[in-house]
Amino acid sequence: MVLGIVLHAALPYIPGMPSSIWPSDNSSSYSIKIVFEFIHMWRMPLFFMLAGFFANLIITHKSWMFWCNNRVLRVGLPIAVFFPVMGLTLPWIWKYGRTGEFYFSYSNTGQPFHLWFLWHLLIFVLFSILFRIPRKSFVALLRLLNGSGMEVLTLFLYKLKNVIAVIIFKSKFPIGFMLACGIINLWAGGELIINPFGSGLYFLFGFSLYKNPSLFSFIRKEWKYYLLIAILIFSLYIALDIRGVKDITEVIYQTEIRENRPSDVSLFVLTRYSMEIIGGVLFSIGFIGLAEDKFGSYNRFSRFISDGSYWMYLIHLPIVAFTTFFMFAWPIYPEIKFVIATSFTAGVCLVTYQYFVRATFIGLFLNGKRHRGSNFGNVCSACGMSLQNPERFCTECGSELSHQNVALRSRESGC
Repeated sequence: MVLGIVLHAALPYIPGMPSSIWPSDNSSSYSIKIVFEFIHMWRMPLFFMLAGFFANLIITHKSWMFWCNNRVLRVGLPIAVFFPVMGLTLPWIWKYGRTGEFYFSYSNTGQPFHLWFLWHLLIFVLFSILFRIPRKSFVALLRLLNGSGMEVLTLFLYKLKNVIAVIIFKSKFPIGFMLACGIINLWAGGELIINPFGSGLYFLFGFSLYKNPSLFSFIRKEWKYYLLIAILIFSLYIALDIRGVKDITEVIYQTEIRENRPSDVSLFVLTRYSMEIIGGVLFSIGFIGLAEDKFGSYNRFSRFISDGSYWMYLIHLPIVAFTTFFMFAWPIYPEIKFVIATSFTAGVCLVTYQYFVRATFIGLFLNGKRHRGSNFGNVCSACGMSLQNPERFCTECGSELSHQNVALRSRESGC
């Protein structure tokens, strides 16, 4: 979520950015665009994968009802609080960016702004409620068929369900999943902001990954190959952009790019779109494996950033937008403006989190109670592997782990 600061700081300096979408600086930078395209390719797919993974973790260790209540508390209430805050700040900041004039006003035009992903998370809760009854009915039907001498049909339905799951969610070479993402996201040009079905597919992948220890172990060991292929795909994606191949969203959203025709969806445009989907999936999976392999142990700084990321994302947009718009008249390179806007916004967010949020009711409101001094040692009974972070499965052999509270962290750990 913290990378949202980088993306929104980059937008005014992207070449060809329509001012009706985002106020633009007179100077632009293609190097900043490359940074933007790289992060934008995988950031939200990875976010929704992790959201699904931890949703399954909560449901497994607590309950489905606990997860639903948690989402309403940690997602629904922040929406209720920050929806009017954004309506009170962003409209006049946008007007300032376009005209240079201050005119304080309240407007919900453009909502939900950068908080759209919170609405998607609530939609997933709603879908889980709606599909809970059909799922129970399906299980009851299978039991009924199995008890009425129709075991062959029951076996066929079970195998069909498992085959679909294997093809889309459980393959080590996620061709089926990438194909499904490409189809579901095509109508929106790969943009998840208006497509909860697309973000929901990434969510389901992460949800499935939690109870797929063999795939999780494979990703942890072979993450470098996912990232290597993803980097090659991204390089080709940028090469197509340099050649002038349009992003498919430029063709779909013709209200902003009026010179385009539907016939502009050429083979090169579809190729670029395919690379965006493939790169997003491979980067996301590769980064999950990289994090698990190299950054699985406790670290004070990463824990601080992790705890503060929610607050930072919620409040960053008015700050970074105003900062970039304020520098429009500065006669300096756009790269310097970009670094200033990113650093200043991150600094304000971190300082406010440390002194006004982390140890207050706001921190409790956003992140829940922080548990100090708990260190769970996981010991795999199958291979003897000892892990210091609370995994569900052994990432070496895939066996389920036994959780034991071994000791409180020492004072030297900083907790």
